[in-house]
Amino acid sequence: MNQNEAPFWEALTAYARVGVLPFHTPGHKLRPGAFARLGEVLGEGLFALDPSDMVEAPELDHDFLKALAQAEELAAELFGARRSLFLVNGTTGGLHYLLMPVKGSVLIPRFSHQAVYSALVLAQGRAVYLPAAFDSQWLIPLPPAVEEVAQALAREQPEALVLTHPTYYGTVSSLAELAQLAKRYGTLLFVDEAHGGHFRFSPALPATGLECGADAVVQSTHKTLGALTQSSMLHCNNDFWYAKVVQARQVLQTTSPSLVLLAVLDEVRRVLALQGRELVERAVELGRRCARELAALPNVEVVPEHLNADPTRIVFSLRELGLTGKEVERILRVDYNIQVELSDYYHVLALISVGDTPESAARLVQAVGDVVARRAHLGREPLPRYKVEFPDLPPAALSLREGFFQDKEEIPLAEAAGRISGGFLTPYPPGVPLIVPGEVFTPEIVEYALWCAGLGWSLRGMAAEQKVLVLKENGSLCRTVR
Repeated sequence: MNQNEAPFWEALTAYARVGVLPFHTPGHKLRPGAFARLGEVLGEGLFALDPSDMVEAPELDHDFLKALAQAEELAAELFGARRSLFLVNGTTGGLHYLLMPVKGSVLIPRFSHQAVYSALVLAQGRAVYLPAAFDSQWLIPLPPAVEEVAQALAREQPEALVLTHPTYYGTVSSLAELAQLAKRYGTLLFVDEAHGGHFRFSPALPATGLECGADAVVQSTHKTLGALTQSSMLHCNNDFWYAKVVQARQVLQTTSPSLVLLAVLDEVRRVLALQGRELVERAVELGRRCARELAALPNVEVVPEHLNADPTRIVFSLRELGLTGKEVERILRVDYNIQVELSDYYHVLALISVGDTPESAARLVQAVGDVVARRAHLGREPLPRYKVEFPDLPPAALSLREGFFQDKEEIPLAEAAGRISGGFLTPYPPGVPLIVPGEVFTPEIVEYALWCAGLGWSLRGMAAEQKVLVLKENGSLCRTVR
């Protein structure tokens, strides 16, 4: 196949050039019209590239569905897959397509992204969790160990295993070895590779999920490779499961996908085929240089390579100066007009991608150096080094799906022991749920959550006045009876 072609992008731009008089959706009729401010910022070109997905262009010999199929074939060839799909609802949508057809148990690390949990709300499958472990110095969630996964596979015989590669902090597992284990037990291996789409383009980066033997991966092409936000790709090497994925997409995807998003994915793929290695390796070197310069600053700690295998993800901390990651993020945004990817209690994560330049990276280093100089002058004590000792996983009274859809009520956290959770309760950092819908609050979980709240630790899922969601009907543990 000719990777210098972009069939869907070319079909869409050709339709725009013809200047069709549209009596079809969308309502803007391919021009900004009355929406002057939209036109000023977005330009007329964007509107012209936003026709209905049902249009045809017979005079141009362009069949949009055929062009999309060709574009996805080119993507599959580039990323080393048998089949690929362009996604307009992000990696979240792709994970939903992968997991919705599952009927058996699904083995997932407890720190998995919210999209994995929501996918299992849609599926008939039952979630089985691998407990989270943490690096004691950095409080970063660690991928599951090979032996731990081996024991769980032997015990549970799950239909599927879902792994995150890399984690948000850039940590990777022994994925090739885990893929061999999954194959030995006849378990499907799906990889949430949202932050690893660029791995394909540099030997300095970890091997991709497909290269390690995964059945399918989902990548956020918009996160690290330059496509527009919300556009991702699903790559599959399992023909049997791919047919199920396509069926799930018919149910879950909008019937009016954005042709702009699809076309941009196609053109980004073309550029990556021609220049991907050069662009990504430039970003890798820029990330390495930026990390070295940050680490050379006094009282700045950069997460070591054994916890971050991706040089384009720069995770650093100013905790020795008494600054939380949240405070550093706010200072950079307010005082220096710099926005980082995320922050938590200790860390700040700055992403370097194909869109960065030496000038942008230097500006970040200079700003952090200025913050260090200002803060050192004040002489604040270092942050306390907390330990993350999560309670044991709670018992599950209901499946995630059953718990999610039951009637709920809010009660004080201090009174939650013995009640079935109706929501997620997640200390952040490190972003690992203490409890999910369908699980029973234990005294240990209540005690730990109250401890976090007392420290001012963010607890996602806790409402005002330290209230949490529980089921109105508590089954055999029912405290309220209709």
